[in-house]
Amino acid sequence: MAEDRKRKKQGKREQNRKTVLLIAGLVFCALLVIIGINVMFHMTISKYDPDIIISGVSIGGTDVSGMNAAQAEAAVKKSAEEYASQRIVLKLDGARSAEAALTEFGMSVADLDSAIRDALDYGKEGNPITCYKILKSAEKNENKKEFSIRYEVTAESAGAVLEEKLGALLIRPTDAKLTQRGGETLIEEDVPGEKIDVKKTVANINSFIAEDQGEKDNTVSVKTEEAEADIKAEDLEGIKDVLGTFTTYYGESDDGRTMNVESGANHIDGTLVRPGEEVSADDLMAPYTEENGYAMAASYENNEVVESMGGGICQVSTTLYNALLMAELEITERYEHSMLVSYVEPSMDAAIADDVKDLKFRNNMETPVYIEAVLSEGNITFNIYGKEVRPEGRTVEYISESLETVESDETRYVATEDPIGTMYTRDNGHTGLKAQLWKVVCEDGAEVSREAVNYSTYLASGKTVAVGTFSESEEASAKINAAIETQDEAQINAVIAEVSAGETQEPEDSGEESSGGGSAGGEN
Repeated sequence: MAEDRKRKKQGKREQNRKTVLLIAGLVFCALLVIIGINVMFHMTISKYDPDIIISGVSIGGTDVSGMNAAQAEAAVKKSAEEYASQRIVLKLDGARSAEAALTEFGMSVADLDSAIRDALDYGKEGNPITCYKILKSAEKNENKKEFSIRYEVTAESAGAVLEEKLGALLIRPTDAKLTQRGGETLIEEDVPGEKIDVKKTVANINSFIAEDQGEKDNTVSVKTEEAEADIKAEDLEGIKDVLGTFTTYYGESDDGRTMNVESGANHIDGTLVRPGEEVSADDLMAPYTEENGYAMAASYENNEVVESMGGGICQVSTTLYNALLMAELEITERYEHSMLVSYVEPSMDAAIADDVKDLKFRNNMETPVYIEAVLSEGNITFNIYGKEVRPEGRTVEYISESLETVESDETRYVATEDPIGTMYTRDNGHTGLKAQLWKVVCEDGAEVSREAVNYSTYLASGKTVAVGTFSESEEASAKINAAIETQDEAQINAVIAEVSAGETQEPEDSGEESSGGGSAGGEN
């Protein structure tokens, strides 16, 4: 019995051992199969370059099959440029609209780097079985995979373009103004206007792009919001007193100088200066371009009179300077002209010149001041409004004092394109002068103080004579130009006489007397 039980136990152990071995074998075989399959999958995957996108892949509608990252980026951006070239209609309301290309708004491609990385990894990263199926599908040209991207514009890139395209169509707010009527200072109320709601409008543009409306409907609604006036009626309450006023005469012609004076005055008109604020007259009037209302006119440059854009605006700054002096605002920067001007006394002028000379002032009062420009019958007037705090009976006067006069007997000859023989005085010259401006304060008619405001030096300049240099003969033109370079009047006249004699000499067989030549000196 004992032997039988022993044999049965041994048999059972043997059977268990065989079962374990069988299971282990099956597991081992399964592992081999799995490993084999994985090896096969990875061998298939490894055949594909990780830096090349497989067949059938597109990004944002652009086929990038067989491309590396750089090529895919270039292809997508090219497609984006083509898409961005389409024009859209920016519609405010009714007939108010403007056109623009999407590219003008700085349209960019969002998420492009991420999409390219995903496209490169597609079919090569992740579940091997899935990758294997994708790659086999690609080999049969049956793979289709689209990676999305976003075309978009931002408020930063679109804001300026929207203003450029639609600014002229907007209803601008109207600032409150101070004006004189019947001896009374009145406030004209401000009127709100509209401005572009850039955030909402950009959202509409991006919606248009996302929906890819294309040729179906290329209209984008432009959203607006209320724009308040910069200067409101309440800003002007309590500053109705005229602190200073000054007038100069500029004439009533329709020439460039008149246009410049009026344009400069209009740019300054309505300026509100807060307490402590410093203002530049040049900044208020610039830029000096046709688009901003200016024309070519005479001005001073390098001690002579020349034509320049905006010539004459110095009369605007000069008139403003004297009004500011009467208001006793703080002048922080002022320059005299290089030569005397005719519209104010010496030392009462204020020049503007090419970022070199400017008139700047600061509101040194505790309340705002308002500047009004009035143009009437050839006169320009600046009125400075504010809250009068100076005692009654106090008056201010500014007196120009000439200290030294300098004359110039120099004559300067300049070449022109007039015919040789033409000579005329282009500029009679200017007297040089040193002067200073005094501020005299009186109270109840009695002088209480006198102080120097500025010291000015004006250069002397001699007469300028224009000399014609044009001739059909290059040799004659060269001779007269050489004579002008000497600045010798006798030599210039001699060359004119020589050239004139040569040009009027008749052939010897003509039978007529020569008319002879002569100098064309002096003023014509």
